[in-house]
Amino acid sequence: MTVLKIQNVGKGLGLQLPQDVVERLHLGAGDSICLEKMAHGSYRLVTKDDELAEQMTRIEDYMHEEDA
Repeated sequence: MTVLKIQNVGKGLGLQLPQDVVERLHLGAGDSICLEKMAHGSYRLVTKDDELAEQMTRIEDYMHEEDA
């Protein structure tokens, strides 16, 4: 588990991601990530590419169900 410290950033709050997390998610300055709420009340970070890939999989699965 990676612990993230909440910091003041301007008038809001922010998190600093450790370098190994940045590398695993292939992130760079200016990139966007999504905080996704899971069914059991926890959260996960996903990149926009991961989110798009999951949406496409759901769409394809739905289309195959319609064909059956």
